[in-house]
Amino acid sequence: MTREWIQRYRLPLAWCLIGALLAFVVLREGLSQWRELRQWGVLAEQAGALHSGPGVSLERLRQSAQARQIELVDVEAQGSHWQLRGQVADERVLQGWMQALQAEGARPLQWGLEQDAKGLRFDLVMQP
Repeated sequence: MTREWIQRYRLPLAWCLIGALLAFVVLREGLSQWRELRQWGVLAEQAGALHSGPGVSLERLRQSAQARQIELVDVEAQGSHWQLRGQVADERVLQGWMQALQAEGARPLQWGLEQDAKGLRFDLVMQP
């Protein structure tokens, strides 16, 4: 390479170098955006999987009731919903339990509460 050749092709080589650097930056940003969009897609799939299927299992239901001092006397599965019967000392405890079940994905459909000799007896129909 002679000095004359460098003088002659200096400007085109500089533009080629600038173009290559610009292409590198654009490609890097494009890949970054693509990865980020792919992560959002995976996150959306995971979020969708969280809400599909039964939200509360029977074992989880029993553990939750026991932790709140709620006595489950009877649990019947009736198709797509469960019929629960039990005893509770305070209606606020039952209300808090139902709200906790809703937060886990269960849906109370119908419920009733009545006083008996031991305390409060409840009937609850819920969709897990």
